[in-house]
Amino acid sequence: MSETHYQVLQIHSKATADEIKQAYRQLAKKYHPDVNGGKANADLIIKINAAYEVLGDDLKRREYDYFLAPEIVIPRQQQASAHIPRRPARPVGHEVDEDLVLWLNQVYAPINRMIGWIIKPLKLQIQELSGDPFDDELMGKFEAYVTECQLHLQKIDKIFHSMSNPALLAEIAANLYYTINQVADGVKELNFYVMNYDESCLHDGVEMFKVAAQLQKETNRKIKSYR
Repeated sequence: MSETHYQVLQIHSKATADEIKQAYRQLAKKYHPDVNGGKANADLIIKINAAYEVLGDDLKRREYDYFLAPEIVIPRQQQASAHIPRRPARPVGHEVDEDLVLWLNQVYAPINRMIGWIIKPLKLQIQELSGDPFDDELMGKFEAYVTECQLHLQKIDKIFHSMSNPALLAEIAANLYYTINQVADGVKELNFYVMNYDESCLHDGVEMFKVAAQLQKETNRKIKSYR
């Protein structure tokens, strides 16, 4: 009988999400080529990554557990897809100029600031981590930064969907949406790097942040004409 994902990660089937995450990080670090003189057990690394891909996702883990032990009754859960809140309609009687100012001040401005809070610290964070990426304390600080980025993104998503953009700002809103997505993808890559020490993930995250920063500059230039 082949190993279960739990056996691959060397954890109990009742392990918590934090225990799963910690076990994966330890194994990813242990078998990383840079720690083993450039040698790597490719098959083992693939198994470890596959195990975490399932057990690290709550929905995938529930489905896996069901097929692993079908006699266990798994309660129905909400769909994993993100719920997009309904945008309130523009109040009747408001002037277009008032809508522009309101959206710029309550949606664009706070999101623009938070995107800066995510992007700007990255260079310094990488410089500090470069001392020794396998040092648990340094990686812990970098992980804290990534977690903070994820929290900012949650707030950004709520703000972006809190108000419908005026028609005249459709292009600005679209650019902002693309910038947010680029930042979110970059944060995902940085989180992958935290988990598996894969330098390509760090490189991709940095490049995505560069694209997001350029989009942000272009949008800020366009927004001046509306102020």
